Amino acid sequence: MLSSKNVVVVEAWNTTTTTQTQTPHRPSLLHPTFYWGYNCQVLFSGWPGPDRGMYALALIFVFFLAFLAEWLARCSDASSTKPGAHKLAKVAFRTAMYAVKSGFSYLVILAVVSFNGGVFLAAIFGHALGFAVFRGRAFGNMGQVDG
Repeated sequence: MLSSKNVVVVEAWNTTTTTQTQTPHRPSLLHPTFYWGYNCQVLFSGWPGPDRGMYALALIFVFFLAFLAEWLARCSDASSTKPGAHKLAKVAFRTAMYAVKSGFSYLVILAVVSFNGGVFLAAIFGHALGFAVFRGRAFGNMGQVDG
């Protein structure tokens, strides 16, 4: 028969047996909603941490990941390969560009999962500016709007 003083706690991040006076360990930076603080973790454990300068660097990093994902989306278009290139070479190039673009996009998604409002805005602005520059008509004939 189990004593009422021993409680088995099963949670997504921790499985432990505790007594009633102890509480299970929970990650200190787990936020279920958006927050606007600079003390967060983005992509890597302990990064950027409590330093405001590193937080700004993390925002710039996420912005450029999103921006580069849009550039790679433009590069993977069929028009970016040489007209006389072999069909298999074209497919291999487009597939490689798509894989790298997908990797960058997933890194942006993982960064946004930190639920930090600044990271979310950096990702949105990076994608928006990248679209405007590489696939929109905001800066001349650099690309065309998908349609």
